[in-house]
Amino acid sequence: MENRNYRIVLDYICEELNYDKSKLTVNTSLSDLGLDGDDVLAFLVKFFKEFKIEYEGTNYRDFIPEESGFFVHTILSVFAKRKREDEIFVRDLILSLDKKQWNKKREY
Repeated sequence: MENRNYRIVLDYICEELNYDKSKLTVNTSLSDLGLDGDDVLAFLVKFFKEFKIEYEGTNYRDFIPEESGFFVHTILSVFAKRKREDEIFVRDLILSLDKKQWNKKREY
């Protein structure tokens, strides 16, 4: 998956979140980066606007973990029914940038 947009997304995440690029992979989720709830929403909206990605009418809110703090989130992630696939990953951001549209869909 390493293409031009791969590097752009990684650079963007590192700049916006002050994150170490060597720790990022396509399988890094936004919750792995310490984002949840409103933080994810704010990050996504800024990302979509920055890169002119169509997101109106999409279901990205289905993938936003509730705010809980790191410790509670870690405990809940062990016992919760929420599947890891329901999270937003770096690969989802790259694909959205490739297509210029958010299109991740929740598998029910």
